[in-house]
Amino acid sequence: MSSDKPRFSGLVASALGNGFFSVDVVIGSDKKSVLCQLSGKMRTNNIKVVVGDNVDVELDPYDMKKGRIIFRKR
Repeated sequence: MSSDKPRFSGLVASALGNGFFSVDVVIGSDKKSVLCQLSGKMRTNNIKVVVGDNVDVELDPYDMKKGRIIFRKR
């Protein structure tokens, strides 16, 4: 798997419709809200994400306001 996309840790702020989530991510000293969806492996393995979970987010290098949730921390 290519790791050329920036990865950050974040906190799920709210659950939106159709599997989208609003995630608060700290980038440097700025706190940004990112629109994220679940990655394909998380959907396949039925990993549930709820508000308040700590997650790893892979951001789009062209639009830093969109991303993909790739890992749910326990």
